[in-house]
Amino acid sequence: MSWKLKRKAQGTLAEEQGTIRKDWGGRISVALVYPNTYAVGMSNLGFQTIYRHLNAIPDVVCERVFLPDPEDLDEIRRTGAPPFSLESLRPLTDFHMIGFSVTYEGDYINVLRILTMAGIPLRASGRRAHDPLVLMGGVCAFSNPEPMAPFMDFVVVGEGEELVVELIAAYRDGYRDRESFLTSLASLEGVYVPERYEMIHDTDGTLADVRPRDGAPGIVTKRRLRDVNAFATVAAIKTPQAEYGHMALLEVGKGCGRGCRFCLEGQVYRPVRHRSVETLRETVVAMAKAGEKRVGLVGACVSDYPWIGDLLKIVEENGLELSISSLRADSLTPDLVAALARGGHRTLTMAPEAGTERLRRAIRKPITDEQITTACDLIRAHGIPNLKTYFMIGQPTETPEDVAAIPDLAGRMLERLRVLDPTGKPFGKLTLSISSFVPKPWTPFQWAPFDGAESLSAKLETIKRGVRTFSNVRVLHENPREAALQALLARGDRRVGDFLELAARLEGDWRRALREWDGDAGFYTTRERAVTERLPWDHFDVGVKKAGLIREWERALVAEPALA
Repeated sequence: MSWKLKRKAQGTLAEEQGTIRKDWGGRISVALVYPNTYAVGMSNLGFQTIYRHLNAIPDVVCERVFLPDPEDLDEIRRTGAPPFSLESLRPLTDFHMIGFSVTYEGDYINVLRILTMAGIPLRASGRRAHDPLVLMGGVCAFSNPEPMAPFMDFVVVGEGEELVVELIAAYRDGYRDRESFLTSLASLEGVYVPERYEMIHDTDGTLADVRPRDGAPGIVTKRRLRDVNAFATVAAIKTPQAEYGHMALLEVGKGCGRGCRFCLEGQVYRPVRHRSVETLRETVVAMAKAGEKRVGLVGACVSDYPWIGDLLKIVEENGLELSISSLRADSLTPDLVAALARGGHRTLTMAPEAGTERLRRAIRKPITDEQITTACDLIRAHGIPNLKTYFMIGQPTETPEDVAAIPDLAGRMLERLRVLDPTGKPFGKLTLSISSFVPKPWTPFQWAPFDGAESLSAKLETIKRGVRTFSNVRVLHENPREAALQALLARGDRRVGDFLELAARLEGDWRRALREWDGDAGFYTTRERAVTERLPWDHFDVGVKKAGLIREWERALVAEPALA
């Protein structure tokens, strides 16, 4: 163990509130790994929730592991220090199970880098009797886990609050060896054992069939939390190093009923389940008693929470300030904006997604230009000086006119935002955050082609030129090549695992790995897929009917107005 890394870990723990430490004696040990840095992982509410639920089981000890910070890599190379847990500084090989919480496809490579640094065989088929069981959970585990399938002993498909308890019980009651345990998991709904499935491909490279064996189910069904009120989804640990470390996070529900055609979360978390006002009241009261000053509401669309007015009153009655990450322009209310202003918000965030009403209808986000500008009026009326907006380029049916309309809309928003608020304060900044559309599984756009990095770069230049004359507008965007990587991993099959393994061997240099990989990235990214093609995720049931997706895909292509 490197003393430098040990001291850093101890300093990190010293800044935390709520760290759980348990004695290892006789307990089942689980390393909960977030395959990114500490600051990113500790901002993830799902990761924190599972950490708390696992440690609530008396005979389980769960500790956290993160990807080393970039500045620590030289020390790791020098000393050969493996990844270790924060709580007890134990290496991954000491644990019975290693659970990766994976939210972003870009972290797939980091999963393999962590296993490599730990000295654990990457592929499940190469693991030995004494190696820990390696599993994957998180939203990527039930969107399309196939690129990661060769490396996972099993995958937790769905919401894990109840399922982790059943997994621990299965391990406690029946673990004799790796093979028999994986066989026993076949009867547990929501668990996918990749090695029990054979992938058959046609001569053109498309997937022809998926054949289960050894009692594995033909369709793996996603687990859904039956009663969202039974489990409070709040952060277990507070740390100033997390992005939202200055506030207590509270999830108001799961899912979104809007049905935007590009959105994965709006599909795979169906049906929409809202936590009751009384359940949230209990949590808010407990937060206030614990000395919290600010609460951040979390959910797919917080401003759509049916009892948002009641919840605002509860937050204020308990003396807490309010924070919400993003709002819909068509569900903003004066009370909500006023509460955010009182809470000290200096920036509000909206996501128009497209520059024209036509394209917004095509993607099924029918917000009008008038609703956007009215939202601008509301923001200024309450003295909030900055507005951040999210737009997406490369979406199906997009035209050059749609792209050019983004800076045009920005100009019209500025006209409304520049009006002095009642206190005489000038407007601050309008931020355009531009992302590249990536076709995601389980959405009506899962058959659409990815636009390609060169085309997306040209569209970004159109937007940048269009806002160049606006002094208080800034444009933020990701690298379109990183979006191309995401498209490959989001839509790939098991053969993409070879690319991931190569990238991990090159210490995360995925650009070089793409050059050296003998696969065809375009086959998975820029190729439009027929609705009759078998997709790599079709042997899962996440509660989304393919017939409905096809219907929405066809409506989008003919620019049928979205339903209200």
